[in-house]
Amino acid sequence: MLFPAGQTSVAAEVRLLAPVIPRSKVVCVGKNYVKHAAEMGGEVPAEPLIFLKPNTSVIGPGEPIFYPDQSDDVHFEGELAVV
Repeated sequence: MLFPAGQTSVAAEVRLLAPVIPRSKVVCVGKNYVKHAAEMGGEVPAEPLIFLKPNTSVIGPGEPIFYPDQSDDVHFEGELAVV
């Protein structure tokens, strides 16, 4: 259900979705803090490490996480989305 501007609803009555649309792109910055760079066996690079992810890699709150069959080294990452 879409709400017109100014209309509100109770949070328990709605489902929050991923903050991207099918045509959008997800721009990421990697190794941008010391602890994560160290976990990956390196240092924070002098220049930002920019990469893209498909919008299908983003899920909404409470959605199940499906791990790829071919991977045995999957890491949790919390992200901030700016829409």
